[in-house]
Amino acid sequence: MIVTLALLVGQIVFNSMFLQGAVCPERGGELCSLKVLHKGEWVETLYSSTSPTGWQGRAPWLWPATGKGTPLPAHGFVRDLPWAVFGRTQDSVSVGLTDNEQTRAKYPFGFALRAEYRVVDRQMTIRFRVAASEANQSAMPFAVGNHITFRTPLVAGTEADAMTLLSPSTVEYLKRDGAPSGETVSRSLPKAVALRDFDARTAVSLGGYKGDPFMVLRDPGGLAVRISHTAISVPEEPVVRFNMWGDPSKGYFSPEPWVGLQDAHRLGKGLVRLAPGKDWEWVITIAFVD
Repeated sequence: MIVTLALLVGQIVFNSMFLQGAVCPERGGELCSLKVLHKGEWVETLYSSTSPTGWQGRAPWLWPATGKGTPLPAHGFVRDLPWAVFGRTQDSVSVGLTDNEQTRAKYPFGFALRAEYRVVDRQMTIRFRVAASEANQSAMPFAVGNHITFRTPLVAGTEADAMTLLSPSTVEYLKRDGAPSGETVSRSLPKAVALRDFDARTAVSLGGYKGDPFMVLRDPGGLAVRISHTAISVPEEPVVRFNMWGDPSKGYFSPEPWVGLQDAHRLGKGLVRLAPGKDWEWVITIAFVD
């Protein structure tokens, strides 16, 4: 594979007529900008912190762990590594990461990750693929998530806490000190609830969806974003499908699509187990509607 140095530095922009994304390969291959054309103006929808420390926002990949846990770092390690560029067109970018000596010291498996971002009209599709090396001696366990973080409000001049959230989960997995307690409560948002009435300053871990999980975040200024996701296989429950977290009053809200569980590697639950030589695919769809 030949990739010019220019493709490995800074943002790579791709776009349709109504949507413009940017990927930052050197920052974990993450989506670092997502602008939508709304009422004739380009609106940046991703939150990005200007602080040099602490939470940075944007949309980092969480792999091979989601949330707090052991023995792997919280949220895994791939978000902290530079990714390579495998291809780009006007409306798409493909980036990836392969295991190396540094990753094997933390996670003793051979792997290849690929993330392909593509936009059509007002919709982005992200295909996240995991390949397990044929040389692995056992099935490769992992959880995966994307910590996508939206600005609140989406539309300038509206009230952040007046934004609404809808997501037809059936279960909330309760936690103690950031790890699953083993307890659940019924939790469903089939009708929109205002963010002022949905406290996610401590993460709300949702699951139990009937069919592919989805959520809708709507700004009273007339712009909404819908995220859905599907995978070729999903672990048995407990498994978190959306990990809602954020503080709209401080300008951000993260719906975090997941296929995983906090402390999954220690608990042995909420993990995909990929046999040597096999592939796994997860598709996230982000669509904007007025």
